Amino acid sequence: MYELIVGDEATQDVEDLIVAKPVAGYRILAMLEEISEDQEMLERLSWDGYGGKPHDPEDEATLSVAKWLGPYRKGKNIWRLRDFELSRLGHEYRIIYAFIPAKDLYYVLAVVERAFNYDSSHPITQRVFATYDSLEADGW
Repeated sequence: MYELIVGDEATQDVEDLIVAKPVAGYRILAMLEEISEDQEMLERLSWDGYGGKPHDPEDEATLSVAKWLGPYRKGKNIWRLRDFELSRLGHEYRIIYAFIPAKDLYYVLAVVERAFNYDSSHPITQRVFATYDSLEADGW
């Protein structure tokens, strides 16, 4: 069975968002809870390109999934998730997560605004990579 774990730093991202933008923060919290209880949806978190776009979802999808290509090409199994309902409400955020296929585990690394700079020198990117590397070092 698949499992979704929200890491401490991502939990703090959500808590900060609840304070700054409650509608977005609570929607992300609810979405993560919904996903964690739905094995079919959890499986789809590793389907690159799943979901389409908010204005043209595939098969009534409520989210889209994509690999974070730069790190992925360097061996880091890092993905991003976009919630269509949040987009329709005018809030653009992405959930950055690692997929550990050997354990059927998804580990949420960060919650970021869409405008987030995916550049490898960005502090959030550095934080994501450091957490990912520690997961690997711990045998995940």
